[in-house]
Amino acid sequence: MNNIFQDGLRPELVTGLQKIGFTKPIEVQEAVIPKLLANTSCVVQAATGSGKTHAFLIPIINAINIDQHYVQAVITAPSRELADQLYQVAKSLRQASGLDFAIAHLAGGTDRQRQMDRFAQTKPQLVIATPGRLLDFVEKKIFAVDQVKYFIIDEADMTLDLGFLTDIDKVMAKVGKETVLAAFSATIPVKLANFLRKYMAKPEEIIIDNPAVIAPTIKNDLLDIGSRDRKAVLYQLLTMGQPYLALVFANTKQKVDEIYRYLQDQGLKVARIHGGITERERRRTVRQVEQGQFQYVVASDLAARGLDIAGVSLVINYEIPKDLEFVIHRIGRTGRNGLPGHAITLMREEELNRIGELEKMGIHFDFVDLKRGELVPRKHHHSREDRRAANKKLDPKLIGMVKKQKRKRKPGYKKKIREAIRRDEAQKRKLEQRHQARAEKRRRKRKREQGR
Repeated sequence: MNNIFQDGLRPELVTGLQKIGFTKPIEVQEAVIPKLLANTSCVVQAATGSGKTHAFLIPIINAINIDQHYVQAVITAPSRELADQLYQVAKSLRQASGLDFAIAHLAGGTDRQRQMDRFAQTKPQLVIATPGRLLDFVEKKIFAVDQVKYFIIDEADMTLDLGFLTDIDKVMAKVGKETVLAAFSATIPVKLANFLRKYMAKPEEIIIDNPAVIAPTIKNDLLDIGSRDRKAVLYQLLTMGQPYLALVFANTKQKVDEIYRYLQDQGLKVARIHGGITERERRRTVRQVEQGQFQYVVASDLAARGLDIAGVSLVINYEIPKDLEFVIHRIGRTGRNGLPGHAITLMREEELNRIGELEKMGIHFDFVDLKRGELVPRKHHHSREDRRAANKKLDPKLIGMVKKQKRKRKPGYKKKIREAIRRDEAQKRKLEQRHQARAEKRRRKRKREQGR
């Protein structure tokens, strides 16, 4: 076993790590564990699926004094699903290590009074909670946080996105000056950085990879569907191979339901996950997916950040999200822990500017086409765009108009120029569409003749 899983760790924890197969730490664990063991506050920027959970759980469990029955560490997660996953991982490590300490899982969707009664009975040393329920317990003085040794914010950018930083702020204002603080996040937006600076003067900043870059184990394809029906393309992609588990992302609950019904009508056994279904149904669906009862799952972005479904071999972005950063988190559902993965983003030509924005964020796409039931490479869209830019010149009459209007400087001349350019571009698009339609007609005619 690597020294990082030995140096400074209690023997029971080392044995537990060996039992669950931790023989060599990965990058985020190598960077974070020694810092937290040394009681150094950290801001950790690490991509989804990088192994950060054990990076903070190992030092926390190592530091818990099992003879002292008060809350010694708090971990927050922005969704019930994430909090439950952290709870399950912590329980697994506790069991493997044989350490006798209590863990409280505090989240909405469960009877508050029952949680309070159980809390009083078990006197937990570790609390894993969603922000709202954590604040509720702290404000009701169910437990104090001024003696907490570790306070961890997991998925900090999602906590910001969902509007939970206010709750976290109220809790963190009550922690002691000696508390070790750590935030783990795929991205560090300015607003989040400012918030963390409020409580951490000079934290250790740890960056593991660039979270805006897709893992090298993922084949990340971009498919221009053109005039083809989007649902039909999706069905073909899902059925032309045998993915172990395919995750399809859409932007809204309504669209998820629409795709879900369509795939069911095509005879596929498919599950759906979004914020509109009940908590009980969502938990049941996730459990069934984990048990291998479904090969296809359609989900909203809740699943991109709020769930950790193992075994996803294929991710399909049915549509590009409004918040482009969600593309990173969607694609990050596959290719985890060094395993190979495949992601396909569907787009149409009018979305090329958004693809350009994603590429500026560091996402590399392989441009592909769907032919005869398989994905084949094609020229990148840049070559087409570059040709258009080179050929895109104003007609001589427009150039003259620009010069004339510039000389006269009459009110509204800029508006007239823009309008003239817009009409010219619209005319060119119309001609190009007509050309494409004719080309498609010729292609279909050749295909019919070849079939005779």
